[in-house]
Amino acid sequence: MKTESKGKVLFNEECGICNFEIKHYKKRSELKYENCSRKGDKYLKALYVEFPDGSEVKGVEAFVYVWSNTRGYEWLARFVRLPVVFTFAKMVYALLAFILYWRFKIFNRFSNVD
Repeated sequence: MKTESKGKVLFNEECGICNFEIKHYKKRSELKYENCSRKGDKYLKALYVEFPDGSEVKGVEAFVYVWSNTRGYEWLARFVRLPVVFTFAKMVYALLAFILYWRFKIFNRFSNVD
């Protein structure tokens, strides 16, 4: 898992929950963030971190990266890296990301109707 702070965090700025959380991390870190809401479904389904070499991490791995590089959240990154916690976190994240993705898609479909 990459821990250097050279990655760019890709998040859906149009998702109220995602945006609220990322705004908080922005205040406490030097990470670069990019709105990915127009980049395609792949990036709407999970939090991503993109590295200069073209590699990416997503989901829980992306959150661990963010927490590792955010003041006050290093402890959370260490905790989530524990094997049992990591496995459980991936299952919970998969469910929450699925729900948020479809909530975003459905909400946008109805809010863009003229």
